[in-house]
Amino acid sequence: MRAKALVLATVPVVVGLLPVTAGTAQAAPAAAASYYVSPSGSDSNTGLSAGQAWKTIAKVNSTVFGQGSTVSFEGGRSFSGCLVFNSANVPVSSASVPFTVTSYGTGRATVSSTCTGDYSSAVTADNVSGFRLEDVKVVNGSTTAAGVLLENQDGTSATRGLTVSDSDISGFGTPAGSGSSFGGQIMVLGYAVNGHSGPLDNVVIRNNALHGAGVTSAAGPGVYGWGSGVNITNVTVEGNTVYNLGMSAKGTGAGITGDGWDGAVIQHNAVHDVGANVTSCGGASGIETYTSNNVTVRYNEVYNVQPSPAFTAGCDWDGIDLDGGTTHSVAEYNYTHHNAGSGLLAYTSTVDSRVWGPNTFRYNISENDDWAKIQGGLMDVVPSAPKNALNVYGNTFFTNVAQTGKSSGSACFDFGYAAGTWGAGSLIADNICSMGNKDQYGRPGPFYYNAYGQTGMTLSHNLYYTAGSPSWRWGGTTYSTFAAWQAAGVETSPVWGDPLLASPGAGGTCSWTPPAGTGPQPCPQAYTLKSGSPAAGSGTPVADNGGTDYYRAAVPAAPNIGADAA
Repeated sequence: MRAKALVLATVPVVVGLLPVTAGTAQAAPAAAASYYVSPSGSDSNTGLSAGQAWKTIAKVNSTVFGQGSTVSFEGGRSFSGCLVFNSANVPVSSASVPFTVTSYGTGRATVSSTCTGDYSSAVTADNVSGFRLEDVKVVNGSTTAAGVLLENQDGTSATRGLTVSDSDISGFGTPAGSGSSFGGQIMVLGYAVNGHSGPLDNVVIRNNALHGAGVTSAAGPGVYGWGSGVNITNVTVEGNTVYNLGMSAKGTGAGITGDGWDGAVIQHNAVHDVGANVTSCGGASGIETYTSNNVTVRYNEVYNVQPSPAFTAGCDWDGIDLDGGTTHSVAEYNYTHHNAGSGLLAYTSTVDSRVWGPNTFRYNISENDDWAKIQGGLMDVVPSAPKNALNVYGNTFFTNVAQTGKSSGSACFDFGYAAGTWGAGSLIADNICSMGNKDQYGRPGPFYYNAYGQTGMTLSHNLYYTAGSPSWRWGGTTYSTFAAWQAAGVETSPVWGDPLLASPGAGGTCSWTPPAGTGPQPCPQAYTLKSGSPAAGSGTPVADNGGTDYYRAAVPAAPNIGADAA
């Protein structure tokens, strides 16, 4: 949940960037060319072949390149410095004629950063349309804040066609003692730090490893997108492995953060071991959107977003968060498990006049989330009743975590810090809540914790099960039997009984390769339904339901309850 905005001080230029009028640059070549850089080369060479390779990053930065050029670094070798590409050394660029930085020969070349400062970056692409960084290793060799920075500090129209792919980027984060929260493996900024917030369009972050050295490393976030308003459009973040991002004690953001994005897909990413060092609120999610529109978060596995080695202070550590100001977005077909906070979070605040919603959570699986009872629920809707529609259907929530140190166990659904009426059309339907968690008194968590009596949503055909004593906290009343819940008339056709999940609690960590774009589906099979399940065929049809369930089977007219809807 967002507690504070990204802090970016206004400065004349970003540390390490080439001035727009670079007096050291050579005359622009007439056409595109391929250039080579090798530790065994010489900066007095032409750079136009492997045998005539340049030697240093400084030579690259001081050269003016023709549109569509390629700069290739020798694979398996390391290069010290910070690469800068902007309108001084790439004066003409186009999304249709890419400018590429890559490796040649055997293995990946390594760029080891030497630049320092609050806004430093190992690789900067500023107002270079068609920029591509491919098959390169980027490491923090100093106290550099960002690994790769994509921005538009001087263009009035959108910088288009930016791609970072098939690369390994590690060790970057906000420098200790910095007054900024600038930092991370990949920064996508529509909010530029020189005061000019230039738009970006068609940004692709694909098949990268974004990480720190260990669980408690200070590195993080993985992808940190931040717009000025909603000025970063058409973003794809897919096939990435994002892990070991401990962040700072007051860290904000997530493994993947989309802020100010309009039209984005975040899919097929594995995000784990995030936020180990965070001790404040407003930070550490697995995947988070903020002041964004039309974002689809799907087919991701998010786990072990948690403090380490133990919880001391703070909040969040949720799996997937549609945070403040997020509109017309959906989280679907995701598997979240063993996160210290909620698996799914709807943080419903209005930000800069952007009213949260309508948004949807559907066909997700949550296993043993909120193990530290950080948020209070496997799914949380906080801090207030959503003013626009929130639809939550076809999800499977399961926990059997022992919460013996708590005076109450996590709820399946936890609502708000105040009373209120949900936006028209809000729906909670066809979800499984199987609660085996036990508090210090041996009681399982409630199915709902709606202590302030929020109203306005339609509850229909949800299945509830616990082997302990059930409870539904709805306003000032706690219902302690299913019969009492039925009689209250709050919900249409609720269902009680063991859902007969294939192997509840044994979903584990899936074995899949994010760049293959496969899922994690069909893992975890643990949440398919066995024959005779009371969830089978007991759901209610939902309009515009996405067509398929978690396991990618077509949703029938009479769906099953839960993520295995077919």
